[in-house]
Amino acid sequence: MYGRLPSLLGIYSIFVLFGCFFPSTRPYWQRFGYIVLPLMIIVFVRRSGIDLGLLLFIYVAKSYFLLHRRTTILITAFTVAPWIISDYLAEVDWAKNSLEPIPRFIFDPGNPLKFVLINLIIYISASTFVIMASSMAVTEKESRQRADDLAQQVESLVATLERTRIAREIHDSLGHTLTDLDIQLEVAQKLRHHNPELAFQAVDTAKILAGQCIEDVSQALNRMRQSDFNLNQALAALLDAARQDSALQVSFQVNLPQLPIHKSYQIYCITKEAIMNVQKHARASQLSLIGRLTPDGIMLEIEDNGIGFDAQKLRTGFGIQGMVERAQLLGGKLEIQTSYAQGTHIQIILPA
Repeated sequence: MYGRLPSLLGIYSIFVLFGCFFPSTRPYWQRFGYIVLPLMIIVFVRRSGIDLGLLLFIYVAKSYFLLHRRTTILITAFTVAPWIISDYLAEVDWAKNSLEPIPRFIFDPGNPLKFVLINLIIYISASTFVIMASSMAVTEKESRQRADDLAQQVESLVATLERTRIAREIHDSLGHTLTDLDIQLEVAQKLRHHNPELAFQAVDTAKILAGQCIEDVSQALNRMRQSDFNLNQALAALLDAARQDSALQVSFQVNLPQLPIHKSYQIYCITKEAIMNVQKHARASQLSLIGRLTPDGIMLEIEDNGIGFDAQKLRTGFGIQGMVERAQLLGGKLEIQTSYAQGTHIQIILPA
């Protein structure tokens, strides 16, 4: 035993140095050689009486990480015969050179079948355990990688949704008012030399619009921060403002259930965009809003008797696109029915 100690330490040193190199990114043939060559050495030195059984199963485990699962099983199967034969021959030599009688329950040179069966069971059991443990480790690693990839996708999606939300908020709260502000300033710029009085009136109107922009931003922030946002009251106030700011005859029947704040705010923004489109483009005299809970979910219907448009030639503007995106964000759908001189009917159906 002590005579073999230097050889044993030397072989283990070689394997330790060899184990520092892990060719996970190397070509397949190099990874295959990295596994097969040490296994051949382990089997060969076992015939010399040096038992490296622990290293044998370590390289079986490594093969699962470096090679395909089927290749690992084939390598394990082809290694079992030479390993057991070398093990048996080493035990025979040890029994011959031993100065003391060997108990039969340890090793019986006259019954090789018993030795082979016992070692075969041990080898298969240990190999199965190592392969299953390696499989679990690889599966966990792949799961973590998928989780990391999913986290990156979610982060990218959240960033995209946030950019879209900010774009919607800017459009809904500032877009229309800033357009009017730009028009008034342009008028003032053109008339400042020819008609200063009208130019000053345009500047006064621009000042009012600038204040409206600030008010719109403030109201939008307040709505987003409110925890007790009442959708029914907010829609009623929106329609009252539309009635006061124009000659529209407004009617509404709104009886919506209490919803989470983010859903209520999205519905509010959809309705606001639709009403502003009626005020600016429809040339309508009547506007109606119906909001109720149906068996299909939450239904909103916005209808006007304006000039309408050709639905087949509809170019989805940013305002309509924002309405569609908000409805889709809530898992619903938005449909528009319109034609020239027939008014416009918008129906939004959202899951309750």
